[in-house]
Amino acid sequence: MPVHPRPRPHALAALLGALPLAVAASPPADPAQFLYQPLPVQGSVEASITPTSPRFEFKTGMSGYRAFRLPDAGTPYLIEIRSLLQGGTDPARALYPVAALLTDDFLVSRQTELEMLRFDLPVFEDTQAPAYRLTVAVDPAQAHERYLVVYTPAELAAPRQMPPADTAEAAAQAARSAWLGAAANGRLRITVLPTVGTRAEASTP
Repeated sequence: MPVHPRPRPHALAALLGALPLAVAASPPADPAQFLYQPLPVQGSVEASITPTSPRFEFKTGMSGYRAFRLPDAGTPYLIEIRSLLQGGTDPARALYPVAALLTDDFLVSRQTELEMLRFDLPVFEDTQAPAYRLTVAVDPAQAHERYLVVYTPAELAAPRQMPPADTAEAAAQAARSAWLGAAANGRLRITVLPTVGTRAEASTP
């Protein structure tokens, strides 16, 4: 019977800035032991980052996160990550998501930047609420990517004031320019769409 090497438990920590488990000052987290929710070959799943979500010390600081297992697809596909704007009077209403794609041995293959976010209004197709959208293309033939981790940079969780605006679009544009209204928690919709010949948007480290 072949012997498979154990995954490097702190591969994600090494790239994203976490301290080793033995010396971590914050609650320990081993990327190899994250709870990875499976994504469908095509379709959407709903998820939330809440005050009770697991947290990890990323390079950008401590953040709640959600982790997903990529689908077993044989052709290229898109992953759309939508962060839905929250209602209410709380000025912190927008979770600005970033994503890291991990290989099957939990190494970071690439990660996204905040500048890649786009704003969607409900008038657009498949958009039911104002949301910030992040799109990543995956080609199973070109990489051993197996996992997706979504979180938000910790510095955005500092108190910020959302400026007055007459419409949801104006509010989103004002917030986007300075990352105002940022929230540490939020609702996510992850959608998998088949595609062909699409270049990945996430940057390589």
